[in-house]
Amino acid sequence: MTYADEPDAFPFYGNDVLHGIAETSCKGHTVYLTATPDETLCQKVERHELVQLNLFRRPHGHPIPVPRIVLGVRLFLLAHLLMWIHAHQDHPRMIFAPSIRTAVLLKRFLSLFMECFLCSSHTENRDQVIAEFRSRKAGIIVATTVLERGVTVPGADICVWNADSSVFSEASLIQMAGRAGRSFEYPDGDVLFLCMSKSSPVKACRKNIEEANACAV
Repeated sequence: MTYADEPDAFPFYGNDVLHGIAETSCKGHTVYLTATPDETLCQKVERHELVQLNLFRRPHGHPIPVPRIVLGVRLFLLAHLLMWIHAHQDHPRMIFAPSIRTAVLLKRFLSLFMECFLCSSHTENRDQVIAEFRSRKAGIIVATTVLERGVTVPGADICVWNADSSVFSEASLIQMAGRAGRSFEYPDGDVLFLCMSKSSPVKACRKNIEEANACAV
């Protein structure tokens, strides 16, 4: 049996060649593990080429943190971000931005008040930066979607800046929100979406998480 973790993520996402190689090279049954199946996987389920098994409850039994959505103009959102950072000063805080440029600007702004890290695809010493952030009891990191998957920081609270950006899909918002409440020691967490408007992916993300929690009861 072969397990494929996060098949809807880079480099598999939208790559028919890699999907074809995986299907022809893997013998026996293949199990795809993802919280956000893409259109390709969903179509295979509809054609009865795959069997879908939904696991709505996390191993520790606690519900997935539902994102709080705050709307406002940019200046108001910046003030709210600072208040959020202060209110969660006892926990690690991960702040996601829709682009490298925005992440750099946010990091510069926040550095006027506090120490924080920056992580994007342009970060050369990415592993070192992540390790340093993890070593802090209550560090702050500004990141792009490069950290939306595969990174678990116990006790982390999550903020998505400009969550209504067209860069963010429903799947990416779910993955970023899912960074909170992952460990047995810290099964809860706070997730904040800062937006200028409620985009369809923002609303769909919140609805998806609420429905998952309801099914897990």
